[in-house]
Amino acid sequence: MSAADDVPRTEGPACVCWPEPEGAGVRQRLDAEPETVRVLRREVRAWLDGGHVDEETAESILLVVDEAVTNAVEHACPGWDCSVELVAGPRACGGGVSVLVADDGEWQPRGDPGFRGRGIDLIGRLAQRSTIETGGDGTTVRMCWPSSSDR
Repeated sequence: MSAADDVPRTEGPACVCWPEPEGAGVRQRLDAEPETVRVLRREVRAWLDGGHVDEETAESILLVVDEAVTNAVEHACPGWDCSVELVAGPRACGGGVSVLVADDGEWQPRGDPGFRGRGIDLIGRLAQRSTIETGGDGTTVRMCWPSSSDR
């Protein structure tokens, strides 16, 4: 089995849309260290407080961004230097918002999650669409939510 065979699939259709680079509400690349989780969570919260989505969607976005960034810091980059990039903003392919979390680390196969290990499941359930892509240059998680009028 290859590493790609071990990549968990999220529920629902794939997210093939990403934030508009020029109009992104948040665009940040930081070293993958524990402090990065808090810094990116704060930036996404400030952007969402601007009223870009309804409160329920904002809470979902905050939770899954926290999970995706934490996964990159804890699993893709343990013991070596790498970075985490977060881009959040309006979807390039239409209404709603999209979030991209990418790292330049190495995919680690899932072990026994114990009482943890539910982040990828949460991403699949809370985003309208989500995709996890892995490769030699890291892992990218794409998540999309419709605009309020599209529900």
